[in-house]
This record gives sequence, C-alpha cells and structure tokens, in this order.
Amino acid sequence: MCVRKKLCLGFLLAGMLFLTSCSIGKKTVLTYDGTFELELGKTRVAEVMEAGFTDRYSYDKKSQIDSSSWENFYAMKNDVTYGTMYAGNKSSQKVNFEEGKVFRVVIDYRDPDYVTGEILINGVNYAGYTREQIKEAMSEAKMTLDSETYLSFEDGKFEYTFQFDEGSETVCTISIDDGTDWKLTIK
Repeated sequence: MCVRKKLCLGFLLAGMLFLTSCSIGKKTVLTYDGTFELELGKTRVAEVMEAGFTDRYSYDKKSQIDSSSWENFYAMKNDVTYGTMYAGNKSSQKVNFEEGKVFRVVIDYRDPDYVTGEILINGVNYAGYTREQIKEAMSEAKMTLDSETYLSFEDGKFEYTFQFDEGSETVCTISIDDGTDWKLTIK
C-alpha cells in the first residue's frame, strides 16, 4: 500500500475512534438556578449538600447506603424543590450517604406543595416544554419511546424520560438516568 493510502487510512481510523469516543463519553449536566452543576454519575451527595441543598424527607446524618444499592435525596432549598436525586453505591461495602454518587434525577413539575426551581438539563430548561419542543431539543439523541404519556431518549449511556399527563402536551415529569440502577440491588 502506498504511503498516501496508509496516511488516509490512518486519518480515517483516528477520526472514527475520535467520533466513537465522543459518543461514549457524553455527559449529562444539570444546572440548578445557574449556581450549581451536577454531573450525573459523578457528583456526590456531599457536593449537593455543600451547595446548600437539604433533604426534608429522607436524610438522616447517620444514613448509609448498602453495597450495590441506592437511597433517595429530596433536594430542597428553602421552600423550593429541585427534584429527587438517587444516590448509588456500586462498591461491595456500605458507604456514608454523602459519598453516594447521584445517578438519577426525577423532576416533577406538579408538586402541589412546592415551587420547582430552575433546572437546566444540558443547558435546556424543559419546564413548560411541549412534546414537539422536546423532540426538537433532543434531536441528537435516539428516541426509544413515543407514546401518549411518555417520550424516551437514549444518548450514550444516559436515558431521558419525559412524562405527560393524559390529554396534555406539556411535560409534567422528567427522569434522567445514567444506567447505574441496572447494576444495583433494589431493596
């Protein structure tokens, strides 16, 4: 093979590897009120708490997460809700709750008791979005479900599920997951 063909083949392979690594390495970042960024699968509960979020419903200072398990953290600031965060422990030993990594976030815009704070998902605030607006915003992801009450997408290892109340075209709940729950034991 001539040198020119080898160089072209080398550049082609390098380009393919770069594109493959980009799609595998995608990340999901949630930005809370423009002041705190949570990277799904990487951010620990301790970092969430250091940013001023509290859990009014389930957190106990002595809480631990069993091995290969998870616990909930209902993120609040004052009287504003920021969704339910699921903190996982992939290790074979118990860990302090604060050391758990947030692998799923569920945002429910229908909470009758609390206002939902501003949450951007990869730079987009989906509050009030319609089905068509979501499809447009998620156009780079693979759609896996389009039903009357759900729209689901996969983007790398991340799954995004948008829920709609029956007869409504406006999103009411969003769930973002990095796939960790499939590796954990549900207790």
